[in-house]
Amino acid sequence: MPKHKPHRKVPTVDMTAMCDVAFLLLTFFMLTAKMKPQEPVAVDTPSSISETKLPDAGTLTILVDPEGKVYLDMAGQHTRKSLIEDMDSQYPMGLSEEDRLRFTIAGAFGVPRNQLKSWLGLSPTERAQVKVAGIPADSTNNELGPWIHNARLAQFRMKQEGKVSDEYVIVVKADKDTPYPAIQKVINTLIDINVNKFNLITSQEADPNKTKAL
Repeated sequence: MPKHKPHRKVPTVDMTAMCDVAFLLLTFFMLTAKMKPQEPVAVDTPSSISETKLPDAGTLTILVDPEGKVYLDMAGQHTRKSLIEDMDSQYPMGLSEEDRLRFTIAGAFGVPRNQLKSWLGLSPTERAQVKVAGIPADSTNNELGPWIHNARLAQFRMKQEGKVSDEYVIVVKADKDTPYPAIQKVINTLIDINVNKFNLITSQEADPNKTKAL
């Protein structure tokens, strides 16, 4: 009796579903990812052995460049919109509604109040190229204090409204070559507005005690 030879089929795997899932995940990450705004100045922070990590969100950052110029940046578009409305009301800067919307996404800024409107009118590329004077933080003309004070109040209101989860964590990021008097001005400003807790950003270096232990 002749043997019946079964017909062999090449096994196939339908990859359609896997491709759909892969593209779905890729689309999700593209839509939800947030680009980190470029800082207006390059700051080479001093090193330390501290291992304390800053939160990924909810920070108010004070940048101090090697020349001692002060810049300010804060997270949260809702907070920034409330902040600029308060500041323009207390210290009229002639900002339009379009200017205020630009401020919410402008990132770090370092100009006196009377130059903010013209700075906001520039394109992001022009802002990166223009030379700014920094936010005044002198005892005779201190504009940094009101910015920080009103930013904290705005963030507190946003927390009460349920738009943010935490109050601001204030961090100072200064270059290792920044003159100490410039940093002292920032610290004095924080003390004057009753901010006694803040963080200094440093780069990580090896702990010599742990190195010896190894």
